Amino acid sequence: MVYAVTVERSIGAVIKYQSPSNEDDTYRAESAEFLLLRNRRGFWGFPQGHKEKGETEIETLKREVAEETGIEDIDIQSYIGRIRYSYFRADGMKSNKEVTFYFASSPSKLIKISKEHEGFKWVTYSDALSLLNHRQLISILIRGHRKGLY
Repeated sequence: MVYAVTVERSIGAVIKYQSPSNEDDTYRAESAEFLLLRNRRGFWGFPQGHKEKGETEIETLKREVAEETGIEDIDIQSYIGRIRYSYFRADGMKSNKEVTFYFASSPSKLIKISKEHEGFKWVTYSDALSLLNHRQLISILIRGHRKGLY
């Protein structure tokens, strides 16, 4: 018997606060602030969520960011990369997940987190590297930096 392996597809965002004044130093990674969300299990990560049938990746990204953070105004600037991993769902079944990440900026730091998260922080690039709990999320942040996005 052959079982088809289904892959859950999610879209996520590395969001940087972009001051409306456009000061030169807001573009430097050392002074930039990135949004991290803490999930109910205590892990830090980026806003992300499942792609729904019929949605484009950008539509998913905007919807998920709005649902998880309350941010309606984001400027999606570039594709960063993809990660893949396996995990065990609440029902005990193993699931495979692929998350596509984009870099976006927001002119607002006002956050209203969803019930699926228990906290948030705006942090520097180096603080984000130390707070992120998963190796692949760290690699996404580093990849965007290496591409010169922030």
